[in-house]
Amino acid sequence: MIVILWAFTLFHLAVGLASLGLALRLLTPVERSHWRSRSALLVAEFLCWIYPIAAFVAVKSAWAAHAAGQHYAIPMLISPILWLVLMGLLFAIVDFAEDGVLGNARKAAP
Repeated sequence: MIVILWAFTLFHLAVGLASLGLALRLLTPVERSHWRSRSALLVAEFLCWIYPIAAFVAVKSAWAAHAAGQHYAIPMLISPILWLVLMGLLFAIVDFAEDGVLGNARKAAP
């Protein structure tokens, strides 16, 4: 159990830091100018800012539950991954609803 907790903790740490880096990059005017869809940009920003918070809360709660002898630490650690899946689906729906093409929310770099 400890190995699984550490594996998910390190996974959430790595993905959370990457998410924060992307969220900060999305704030720059140069990056914002590449996006065709403002709705897709909003969904991407929402995903990037919320995931690190959700991961931190899930990891902290899972370790506390494990220390208390509870058996629901693993579902707590999986919940931020479900957030990524949900927001990915929402991003795909918004992107497809905008123009009927998936993967067209962002222009190619000049």
